[in-house]
Amino acid sequence: MCRCFAADLDWDAIAEQFSVDKDEVDSAELPQPSYNITPKQTIGIVAQGRDGRRHLADAYWSLIPAWSQSKELAYPTYNARVESACTKPTFAESAKSMRAIIPASGYYEFHGRKPYYFHAPDNATLYLAGLFSWWRGEQQSAWLLTSTILTCQAVDGPATVHNRMPLLVPHNLTDAWLDRSIDGASLMPDMQNNGTELSRNLAYHEVAAFNASDDGRRLIRPLAQIDVPSLF
Repeated sequence: MCRCFAADLDWDAIAEQFSVDKDEVDSAELPQPSYNITPKQTIGIVAQGRDGRRHLADAYWSLIPAWSQSKELAYPTYNARVESACTKPTFAESAKSMRAIIPASGYYEFHGRKPYYFHAPDNATLYLAGLFSWWRGEQQSAWLLTSTILTCQAVDGPATVHNRMPLLVPHNLTDAWLDRSIDGASLMPDMQNNGTELSRNLAYHEVAAFNASDDGRRLIRPLAQIDVPSLF
């Protein structure tokens, strides 16, 4: 499960990493740095268009399938289980050929009410596996790019905090994951195995509880390092 993550990223560097045409990247239109990104907010995603070119764009974090008549579904769609994404009607079309990578600085999982922050040991950018879909409510309305984060069964350290975790995309599978000509069903087994292995090496620590309106780098500060005011 992933319902909150951090993204303080250099979008130009992300574009270069994924061979996105820099002329198409407008950093001002992409999300500003945040350490408290939650569902239904705007996130940045990397995806391949029908033209075969890669794009870095902003998206609504909660996937809305093209056939939905409403922007508000009866169930949450900010996460999709990798085990069932290829068969669930909401996600099947996207899992087949509309896959994305969601760059993140790190993400939070909750053990009860206690938040923990997960990140790469060297603080490198994490590539979260995602799906995307285009949606519009009415014929004359503008198309809205929407997205979800895939989750898998948690293992090792992450499993001590929560039973689910975001699925990570290994660097050697990014090309295949973004390639729309490859059926997602054939990729899922390797993605699960390799993505799970990556998660075994993540660093994590407990952080102080925070509210929906809170933001800033202080949110990821280890709880053990937060000063306790003296009474004397």
